[in-house]
Amino acid sequence: MMEHVNMDDIEKEVEILKQIEHPYITKLVEAGNCQLSSRGRSNEVYCIALEVASGGELFDFISMTGAFSEDVARYFFHQFLDALEYLHEKGISHRDLKTENILLDKNFNLKIADFGYASEKGSNQTQVGTPDYMAPEILQGEKYSGQIADIFGAGLILFMMHAQSKAFLKAEQSDPYYKNIASNRPDKFWKEHVKSKGDEHYFSEEFKDLITGLFAYNPFHRLTISEVRSHAWFNGYLPTSDEIKEEFRRRKADLEEELKRQKDEDPTQAEFDTALLEGNSVHRGIGDSDEETKEICEREEQEYDEDFENYHKFFSTSSVEDLWTNLC
Repeated sequence: MMEHVNMDDIEKEVEILKQIEHPYITKLVEAGNCQLSSRGRSNEVYCIALEVASGGELFDFISMTGAFSEDVARYFFHQFLDALEYLHEKGISHRDLKTENILLDKNFNLKIADFGYASEKGSNQTQVGTPDYMAPEILQGEKYSGQIADIFGAGLILFMMHAQSKAFLKAEQSDPYYKNIASNRPDKFWKEHVKSKGDEHYFSEEFKDLITGLFAYNPFHRLTISEVRSHAWFNGYLPTSDEIKEEFRRRKADLEEELKRQKDEDPTQAEFDTALLEGNSVHRGIGDSDEETKEICEREEQEYDEDFENYHKFFSTSSVEDLWTNLC
């Protein structure tokens, strides 16, 4: 559930972004008040402008174009770990690491985004982030190290890149998958995931060992960044940047083809998805343009169904009319 965001939270995010300059982290371009025009009305709002990451979300490439090989996952994990180590050396923890917050630039280099929950504290207790991606100590309401929790998130991202699925529903002892990690039975955890793949060699032994270390139930038993860097899996073969570009140009073409197919089946939803893919996200920039935002989809209202699983959802106390006016 999304928490209410106030100006103090936004200003804190901007102050953290101002400290950061790294090739694998989204760069702050400008922040401040700007005029937002929509349907002939103009309002002053606070805007944050970030560098363009035109490659799209890592999540979309995984979910719509297929799992990454271990070599490709390793390539991106190297970039990810470089950025994470940079943040931690500056005393910053992200606290909301997930594939939806990992973007790709035009050359398919990784970019960590969304620092709304970032912290400069050594010890935290606020339960922030996305529950599916939270480390067990956060879910339990304990005091925790944001940086050690980030390591847990790193494991979730790496697993999803290669498996094209989540490792578990929540990092709780009642979870049918994670309970095996929590009870020190990783063999059972991997047995279930190997079974779901139908290939006993799908996950290499080195990959399984690394992931198990990143998922450790006890945060003080979790691998450190230096231990990850010295791990056998991390030091395996790395594709070249040209090889990655070639593969991901094909994947992006597949992604666009999938959106085209969806458009034929459901034109309104596909037009919306295509706009997102092309970077036309709602009110992301700053400027003085009076041009109204193009309405790209018809509205369809449905009753909320708590049993419906979806990766992208939000809850709001605002009316449908207010939400639609602000979005379109």
